Amino acid sequence: MGEGNAFHKLLIEPAQVRLLGLKRGEVILDIACGNGQFARKMADLGASVVAVDASARMIEKATARSTDYQDRIEYRVIDCTNREQLLSVGERQFDHVVCTMALMDMCQIQPLISAAAALLKPSGCFIFSICHPCFRSGLSKQGMERHDIGGELVEEYFVRVSRYAESTTKTGIAMVGQPVPQYYFHRPLAVLFSAFFSEGFVLDALEEPAFGANADKTRFFDMVFEKIPPALVVRFRRLVN
Repeated sequence: MGEGNAFHKLLIEPAQVRLLGLKRGEVILDIACGNGQFARKMADLGASVVAVDASARMIEKATARSTDYQDRIEYRVIDCTNREQLLSVGERQFDHVVCTMALMDMCQIQPLISAAAALLKPSGCFIFSICHPCFRSGLSKQGMERHDIGGELVEEYFVRVSRYAESTTKTGIAMVGQPVPQYYFHRPLAVLFSAFFSEGFVLDALEEPAFGANADKTRFFDMVFEKIPPALVVRFRRLVN
């Protein structure tokens, strides 16, 4: 992952930055921060960041990569499915909560969303990115068909989806070469969004980034998702109490 692969740099980071609309001095809680890549990005934009992850090893790596950010980023080991642990970072302390490509990795999300409602300042936002539930989650297959249309060979890329409406669990890989498969928890949009609605959040904005003109024509993944969004980036706003 380093400081961001092409998927993150072209699709996820720009959309999250737009939906965040960061103002200098804002305080952000970065959920499931991994190696701290997006925490550093937000700090570079002027934010003060508390970044948490359940993996002590990830926090060690994030801290090692962030030696120049000690005054702007605080890293902590916290299980993001544990509401009480999350509340320990401070209620009503955060302008925004961010979760980058991790909600679909969590077996439970309600404790996190409930905690976020308490951690955010009035009208604060929860911004997250996930594998798009409609096109890259659950049971989906990517494919290509070649058609002879009037003597011209045309390649058509597509995604085939089944059992979308069921919440399902599977193992898979996020990056080619990772040593151990990880769990993915597919939630249809109605299930995912209802978890936020039940805690007093309202849907405020969303983006469905696709590669478009930036697609690498040599990469099958890029061509499948040239005009189909592989990710969903969403902003929920907390209603003023």
